[in-house]
Amino acid sequence: MIRYIFDEAKHEFVAAASGSPMDIASELGLLVGTSYNLIRSRDPQAAEAFRMFLIPALMPGSPVWDRKNVPDPQEGIKIVRVMDFGKEGAHE
Repeated sequence: MIRYIFDEAKHEFVAAASGSPMDIASELGLLVGTSYNLIRSRDPQAAEAFRMFLIPALMPGSPVWDRKNVPDPQEGIKIVRVMDFGKEGAHE
């Protein structure tokens, strides 16, 4: 289960994920595919741009994979539950 909400107007950010690493990755893939097809239904060129911007963002050297501590939010809840993958290690 993934729940990500980013509402700049309301200054709201919620990030929650639960399930095995494979489940979470699969759901992220579904979200990307759905987003791509929603964009494509309106503007095929914008969908291609989205795809071309997303690919480098997920490459091994991308800053997406930089390790950093995620602070507890000032408002809202920080939930991360990885199941069937052992205990979560300490953040570096």
